[in-house]
Order: sequence, then structure tokens, then C-alpha cells
Amino acid sequence: MSHTLAWIPLALAASAASAAPTPEGTDELEPLEVTGRDLRAEDPRAVAELDRERLAPIAVTHPSELFARIPGAWVTRGSGQEHLTAIRSPLLTGAGGCGALLYLEAGVPIRPPGFCNVNNLFEVDLALASGVRVQRGPGGLGHASGGLHGVIDVRPRDPWLDPVDAAWIEYGSDDYREIGARLTGTGERAALGIDARYTRAGSFRVDEGYEHGFLAAHHRFRLGEADGSTLLSLVQLDQDTAGFITGFEAYRDAQRRDDNDNPEAFRRASAARLVSRLAWLDRDGGEHRLAAFARRSRMNFLQHFLPGKPLEKNGQVSAGVQYDRTRPLGDWTLEWGLDAEVFDGFLFEVQEQPAEGSPFLVATRPVGVHYDYDVFGLRAGGYLAVARAFGERWTVRAGVHADRIRYDYETALAPGNLDDRGEPCGFGGCLFTRPADRTDTFNEFAPEFTVTRRFDRARGPLRDGRAWLRLARGYRAPQATELYRLQRGQQVADLDSETLDAIELGASGRAWADWQVIGFAQRKRNFIFRDGEGFNVSEGRTRALGVEFDVEKRLAPGLVAGLRGTWARHRWDFDRELRGEAIVTGNTIASAPERLASADLTWRPDPRWSLQLAAESTGRYYLDEANSRRYGGHLLVHGFAGYRDPSGWSVEVKLRNLGGERYAERADFAFGNYRYFPGPGRSVFVQLGWRDRP
Repeated sequence: MSHTLAWIPLALAASAASAAPTPEGTDELEPLEVTGRDLRAEDPRAVAELDRERLAPIAVTHPSELFARIPGAWVTRGSGQEHLTAIRSPLLTGAGGCGALLYLEAGVPIRPPGFCNVNNLFEVDLALASGVRVQRGPGGLGHASGGLHGVIDVRPRDPWLDPVDAAWIEYGSDDYREIGARLTGTGERAALGIDARYTRAGSFRVDEGYEHGFLAAHHRFRLGEADGSTLLSLVQLDQDTAGFITGFEAYRDAQRRDDNDNPEAFRRASAARLVSRLAWLDRDGGEHRLAAFARRSRMNFLQHFLPGKPLEKNGQVSAGVQYDRTRPLGDWTLEWGLDAEVFDGFLFEVQEQPAEGSPFLVATRPVGVHYDYDVFGLRAGGYLAVARAFGERWTVRAGVHADRIRYDYETALAPGNLDDRGEPCGFGGCLFTRPADRTDTFNEFAPEFTVTRRFDRARGPLRDGRAWLRLARGYRAPQATELYRLQRGQQVADLDSETLDAIELGASGRAWADWQVIGFAQRKRNFIFRDGEGFNVSEGRTRALGVEFDVEKRLAPGLVAGLRGTWARHRWDFDRELRGEAIVTGNTIASAPERLASADLTWRPDPRWSLQLAAESTGRYYLDEANSRRYGGHLLVHGFAGYRDPSGWSVEVKLRNLGGERYAERADFAFGNYRYFPGPGRSVFVQLGWRDRP
């Protein structure tokens, strides 16, 4: 199966190439940027972009460092490269905590539906990206499936636009070491860029560290009048993991914060993606984009947080196509697109040692295989939209996105509440259930409506600005683990797709500063969670209300100040008893800070020097659904200094947590304990590099 899928993108790209216009008998057409379904910062919606210039002084070593500069976004650091991501949402964990965000690489999803990973950002190279775009709120047309709360698009280096050769080494606190290189070859109608880096890092915590490698080969070419691109991305992660430390404010304890109560924990993961694209313009100025892709991922990790500490192995192989068409029709614009993909995934869980604890835990978590299943799936969908300009200032756009997702599930073990020999466990049954073979299908529609008003001739802050009203729906089909990895007593998880309806009112301008202010309200239905009986159900409802802002002001030549922040309230909209606590309508959802903010001051006195001082603030948030326990928040200050000599040599120094703040990257309360991932103390990173272009 995997060998067949791998050839699909190449065959489709070749087919599209033969159909693209050729030079004979045609006029030279304007070259296109070759991406998939692009998140454009100029669109009337909440899209924030960090380009290469803004990414450089962040010098990313973990996704949390980058997303602190995005309003409405919050990424918390776990162990090593692990993390949890929130965009206009609380941190989403456990059942229902995965698949609510859509992760793209150059406009193409990095995974198929149903097989998300809450740590998805370690599968894309943020450090070498040419830019990162983040849309807050429902993905909407072209990005509805999985883009429930937002869409993250990581854009690789274009060897035509950035034809650089470079190499560097970096050393930092806690045995951080990195080596990397960029190579580029260019011709009249083609260019090839190869980017590679390898990181080996220790930690201030005992028995924690990781090795992380990336390799990307990006081929750009002209084929007749079409612009083409083929991208191969490879990633490997080998990590020794540390779990929570427990005890009230344990992150403040000088000795406890270094502890690792789970030295046996590990994670091994890999991913490979191949994407071929073509883009061309027809004689009427209409735009065509075609992308074909194949993907593969594998991961093994020890579930140190469960009784018996079972080993999980999972993976998927998938392939598909995207086609997008834009056609101008006078004052009207017609847009439509189609998607199709097939995927084949598996999950295997085995417990090799008896569980420790009470006789109940030992009996209900038996040694042996707990789950062994495969899911073959199909997704087909598309969108249709029309836009109408009214004069020079008003534009109305309306459309709908539709998806059909099908899962065919097969278990290799006997279904039911049984061990791997088909025998019942003691104390009333095993703590896991395997459903019988089945098929599940989900059909969803997501409408979107936007009204935009331009202020090209206005005075004051709205000069060269615009305002918009956007109504949109996002949806998220249940993940395979929510449907087929069940707990004791539940034979079938009859789940609906989660839906989120949002209204967004925004304004932006570029007069006295680059600025954006957005207010939003949203309501989510069919939220998937684990109820008081341990069943996976989709009966939850939440609501949210918030304001986001992003301002960048040039204070003097070479001196730029940035300020961004979010105020939001995320509340439950239903009542339900859970194990150990209760959900009550109106209560604030745990792990949902009302306030997030960051600021930076960047000084570039001449092309050689770059200096930045930055701060990020995380507000207090509740640790439980009863709103009785709280983390107090924290403020971190960071610095960066870079010097690039005209000969090509450079040195960069990054300082994290200048004040030595003892803080928690993530805090919660569960199983009767305060639990924390402690944040690192004061850290220094020094990079020495060379590049052939200043």
C-alpha cells in the first residue's frame, strides 16, 4: 500500500504539467508563488504572520518561543520538544484535545484526518522556515476540516527568492548543541534548495534530553507557463522524556524542579512528506493551483502517565490531491476547490510489566496487548465561494465548504472488554474495550460570509485600512483514538463531529503604525470528552468571548516596537459530572488564561547589527473545572544580539528568561495533585555562522 501511495503525487504532477499551458502561441504570464491553500495576511480575517525578519531574533528552539509573538495563541512547553497548543481556546488535552487545529506545510496538511498528534509542531521545521502564518478562529473555505480553532501554515525557504548557502554551529545552556547548513543551486528555469539541521540537547532536569533532525529539499521550476515546486521534508525525534513534578508550587523548589519521576519515559518519532505543486494563469487571468502529496509518520512512546506504563506504537501513510481555481468575472470572483485523499493508519499498545498499585489496577491492566487495530480512510470534499465588489470600497464574499470522511476500522484482537487471550479481567473487567469491526462516516458543511470595507482615503488611524465582519463555521471529525480506543464498559463510541460557530469583527490599518484589533465570539457544540463513567461522548458545549490586538510601530530609523495581546473568557455551556469533579455552566474552563501579552523592541542601527529585548506575559488561570485552584501566571524577559560581518561571518547570542524567573510552563490539578512542567531558568545560546549573502 505505502509503495503505491508514494507514486501518486509524481504521477498527478506529471499529468497536470502536460495539461498546463505551454509557451507556444501564448504571452508571457506573471509568475506565481507556488503554495497550497495559502493563508494570506491581507485577507479579511485574523491572520498573523511572522516572516523571516521577525523570526530571526526569536531564534526558535521550541515552538512556545515563537507562538508567544502571535495574539490569541498559547503554546506550552512539555518535556523536550513536547507541547500543547491553544488558539482562541483553552489548552486542549485528553479526549477531544487533538485535531482541533489544522497544521499545514506550504498550504498542505501534514497529516490526514483522524490521526492527529497534540505535539504536531515537532514535525515541521520552525527554525528554518521562511515564515509562519497563523489564522485564529475557524479555518473556513479550503481549511474547514480540522481547522476548528485555527490554522497554522509553515512556509519553507524558496530557493529562487532566497538562494543562500550557509552553515552554522550553536551551543547553549543545558548541553544544547546544533549544527546546520543550507545549500542552493539555481538555473534559468529551476532552483534547488537543501536545508538541514541536527540538534542535540540536554536539560536542567534529570534524565531528560532529545535529538531532533530535519532535512528539506525544495525544487522550484518553470514548466511551460506554469510555476512548479516539489518539496521533500524529513524529520526524526529521539527523546528521553520527563513527566510532571507534583506538589503545590513545586516549580519554585530549587531541588524538586530538577527532578524526573519518570526516567524510563521516551518518545521516538519520524515523519516524511512529499508534495508536488503547479500553479498557472489562464488567458482570462484565472488562477489554477494543483498539489499532490504523500505522507508517512511513525511514533513509539512509553505512556508513563498510565498504570502499567504501556508502550504505544502508531503511524499512518496517506496520499491525496488538492485543486483550486479562481476566476474573475467583472465585479464578481468565483472560487472553488476540490480535495481527495486516502489514508491507512494503525495503533498498537502493549504492556510488558504488571501494573504497580492496588489489586484492582494489577487485575484490570493486564500484561499483554491492549489494542491492535488498523483504520483505512477516505476523505473527499471541496468548497465554492463567490465574491462581489461594490464600488471601490465594499466587498462581500460567501461560500460553503463540505467534507465527507469515512473510517473503516478493523481490530486484530477479539473485540470486547477482554485481555489479548480473549479472557475477562478480574474486578469486573479490563480498563480498556475494543470495539468490533465497523465503518463510520461523517458529512459536514461549513458556511462562511464576510463583508469588507476599505478606507483607502480615510484620515486618522483607519487611513489605508479596512474593517470586516466575518461569520464562519469550523468542524472536526472524531479522531480514530476517540472512536476505537475505548475505556471499560463502552462498546461503541457514537460520536458526532465537533462544530464551532464564530462571529468576528475586525479592523486594521497602516497609517501611524501597522495595527489590527479584532473582537470575536464563538460557540462550540458536540465537544468530545470523557464523562464520569469513563465513556467518550460528544455532548459538551462551550462559549468564548474575546479581543485581540497587534501593533507594530517604527519609532525611529532602525528602531521598531511591537505589542500584542489577548483578553478572552472561555466558559462551559453545559452541566455534567466527571470523575472527581463537575462541569458547571458559566464556570471558566481550566487552562484558559484570560490574558496573554508580549512586547518587543528591535533595533537595527545598520545592516550588520540586530538587537532585541522582548517580554512575554501569561496571565493566571484555573487548574480545575470547579475554579477553586489557580496558577498565578508569570512574566519572562528575553534578549537577542546578532552581528553579521560583510565577509559573511556572523555571531548571534540569545538569552532566555533574563530574570531567572521560576515558573511553570504548564500547570494543572489532577488525581489529587498539583502538577507542573517547570520552566527552564536563565539560558544562553551562542551561534557562529557563515553565509554567502549578507
